[in-house]
Amino acid sequence: MSILWERSLVPWLDADGDPYSGAKAYFYSAGTLTPIVTYTDAELSIPNPFPVPANSGGMFPPIFLPDLTIYHLRIQDAGGSTIWDVDNIQAPTTVVPAPPSGGTAAEFLLNTGDLKSAWRASTPTGFVRCNGRTIGNATSGATERANADTSALFQFLWTEDATLTVSGGRGATAVGDYAASKAISLPDLRGRALFGLDGMGAASAGRVINGDTTGGNSNALGGSGGENRHALLTAELASHTHTGTTNSDGAHAHNLNGQTAFGGAASLAVWGNGNRTDGGTVTQTAGAHTHAFTTDASGSGTAHNNMPPFAQVQFFIKL
Repeated sequence: MSILWERSLVPWLDADGDPYSGAKAYFYSAGTLTPIVTYTDAELSIPNPFPVPANSGGMFPPIFLPDLTIYHLRIQDAGGSTIWDVDNIQAPTTVVPAPPSGGTAAEFLLNTGDLKSAWRASTPTGFVRCNGRTIGNATSGATERANADTSALFQFLWTEDATLTVSGGRGATAVGDYAASKAISLPDLRGRALFGLDGMGAASAGRVINGDTTGGNSNALGGSGGENRHALLTAELASHTHTGTTNSDGAHAHNLNGQTAFGGAASLAVWGNGNRTDGGTVTQTAGAHTHAFTTDASGSGTAHNNMPPFAQVQFFIKL
């Protein structure tokens, strides 16, 4: 094994920032001035000259040393002045780390039935998508995954959620149904956000009401509800009334037509009792009145968008 000297291919500069053009690197055995061989390649097959010269930019070429080497290094400028002299340098050791022993504690692992979301189009190894399709063994005809690695998740879902459909109907046990090549539906999270059960072992919080879920139980695993568009019903409007009246400027009079002259007196009228009276020609003006009315209907009843701002990802469940 070999190690690349860490100052290879790095310009050596003086205090003014100028390169040590033509500098020389002397590699000796530790504690001596006995030269040691360095190499241009990691295979240690092509020796470098001694000393190793830097180029005009003060940069040394690749210098490889056998690992575990302890060496003495002296750097001199082009005029022969020593600018660096260090003894007993340990070349780094290349060690292939041994794989860790033992297992990983279960609490640090994803377990069968655990969910994760990811910003990815493909399905990660060891997971299936929560898309409402089915899983089962290799001969089950399952639509999402038909493979022997689905056994644990099949049994988990069969046990945890009795509402998930099993092809051909549920049998006596999950193991039996799996062996019988039945398929079970996966949770369907297409276009859905996740809500906690309203109780989760504590008293119901009343944040999700039973009537809001399709199954009528806000503590049922897999319960769903909500709608992406909603048309308001009359009962959902705020209580209100529409009131108003027309103006009462209706006072008016009517001319009295069809007067009959009696005794040659054109100014006298004959009334039903045959008596004569003053020949008034208009009715009284007590005609003031109001009119009831209705307003015109407005609005279309079209459903409105009921969605919050969102971004879409994929949900997966562990096999």
